[in-house]
Amino acid sequence: MSLFRSIFRRRSKLTDPKELEIYAPKDDSGNPTTAAAAHKKNSSAEEFLDYWIQKAVEMGASDVHFERYRTYVKIRYRVDGKLQTIRKLPVNLHSGLVTRVKILAKLKIDEKRIPQDGRFSLTKGEQKFDVRVSILPGYLGECIVMRLLQSNSNNFSLQKLGARDRDVLKLERLVSIQNGIIVVAGPTGSGKSTTLYSIIKKISSPERKVITVEDPVEYQLDGINQVSVNETIGMTFAAALRSMLRQAPNIILVGEIRDKETAEIAIRAALTGHLVLSTIHAKDTVNAITRLLDLGLPPYLIAATLRGVLSQRLARKLCPFCSKAGPCDPTLLKEIAPEYTIPADAHASEAGGCDECLRSGYKGRQAIMEILPISEAIQKLIDQKCDEDAIRNQARSEGMETLREVALEHYTHGEMGYESLLALLAEMS
Repeated sequence: MSLFRSIFRRRSKLTDPKELEIYAPKDDSGNPTTAAAAHKKNSSAEEFLDYWIQKAVEMGASDVHFERYRTYVKIRYRVDGKLQTIRKLPVNLHSGLVTRVKILAKLKIDEKRIPQDGRFSLTKGEQKFDVRVSILPGYLGECIVMRLLQSNSNNFSLQKLGARDRDVLKLERLVSIQNGIIVVAGPTGSGKSTTLYSIIKKISSPERKVITVEDPVEYQLDGINQVSVNETIGMTFAAALRSMLRQAPNIILVGEIRDKETAEIAIRAALTGHLVLSTIHAKDTVNAITRLLDLGLPPYLIAATLRGVLSQRLARKLCPFCSKAGPCDPTLLKEIAPEYTIPADAHASEAGGCDECLRSGYKGRQAIMEILPISEAIQKLIDQKCDEDAIRNQARSEGMETLREVALEHYTHGEMGYESLLALLAEMS
């Protein structure tokens, strides 16, 4: 009898029988079964791993975490940006699980001292996924994180980002330019890459050559030349960019502007007629300009090449099946945003809980965007190296809405729960 079969025959004391009740699969008669009953059908590490990946796909998880602790292995899924503990398993399962993941990702099975990264592909029903694997040696054993990336370029659309219609129109006008630099700013996990891919999908055509340099390539897009950074062999962003310019592209996507050298080459490309898209870690649009200046770039070059900056965050969307509409409490809004003018038609919605959203009250995420087109007036302020307040005041006078204002509007239109609003405002502060 195999190790996995013998373990599944006895119930783990670490598992709450109600823990996975809402995720339970169906038996042959269509009745819900417990996760433990489903496990009894598994007889190998392959089936065991497949089961938990299948559950992750059904829940819409973006990441699957297997974490080794002293007396158990914890499974966690990241759903809509939130990590959820799914189950605790016996430590006996850990070794076979790690080995199976390493085999799939073509990693060294006997190497347990250093981190390893890899990837593999899988198909679940009609969905195809690229799975990025990261294995990190811990004190008690190796921890696994698998990121599930759906291999479908149809998922990338400016309309599917969840932004307001007028923000999508602003963005479409911004990306219609033929040359210059457009930067997407935000912290890790704010959806910058998804927005860039959506822009690429919008503006690419058979008549325009698009090349990307990424670390790593997250999604494989048809018709796009994609290059992966590999710093161990000298393939840095800067090195890849130099070679890309000799490929006569029309559009260049740089995964991230991290240093002065990469930024200088990107500016040179913009000056010679290319459209350059990139990301930068900054808290908002105006701070992104400051970050470029901090890299040591001359202000006049930034002013001459920067066409626009987009800053964004991701907010959890209320489940459309169980959210509850209600009046908007002006007292609460005045406490958290005294400067905000509450619209006359303001209304709020609260999270509920149903099978569609796995009892969480939330389903999916939407982009909260701050868009700053670089006008002539703002170009002059950048060239004069004015402070952030001066640039922000000018942008506001030209109609720019801040991230905070956009988030509050989503809430007062019933598109975001109060809990999500508080979390978002805290992240922006």
